[in-house]
Amino acid sequence: MLKRDLILIFIEEMGKMIAQLVADRNTAPPAQKLQVIQVIYGELKIDNSFLMTTSLEDIRHFLEGEDQAGLQRMEIAAKTLIEEGYLYPEKQREIHQRAKEILEYIQKNDTTFSFERITLIEELS
Repeated sequence: MLKRDLILIFIEEMGKMIAQLVADRNTAPPAQKLQVIQVIYGELKIDNSFLMTTSLEDIRHFLEGEDQAGLQRMEIAAKTLIEEGYLYPEKQREIHQRAKEILEYIQKNDTTFSFERITLIEELS
């Protein structure tokens, strides 16, 4: 129980980091945003290449862990990918399309309905 609580706190902290990225999207220096993105990817033990080229099922399986929180980690990864897309305008469409695919997969497979997720999917369309 304690281990699961710690993992959920960890996921919540990564969510706060993403919220800060979103809030600072237009004001923070790109290097600072990239550093936060790399920290999140590092904590998840993934990178952009993994998210862009790996099947959705394999991403989930990799992120699942013993706590079965793969979908939550996938959502953190997708939101991080969205913010990374803003740093690379030449690749933004491709990156955001992949983030949308990940969010749609989560929406279809998660037992929890999320208006935020649906809004993000619509914004990426």
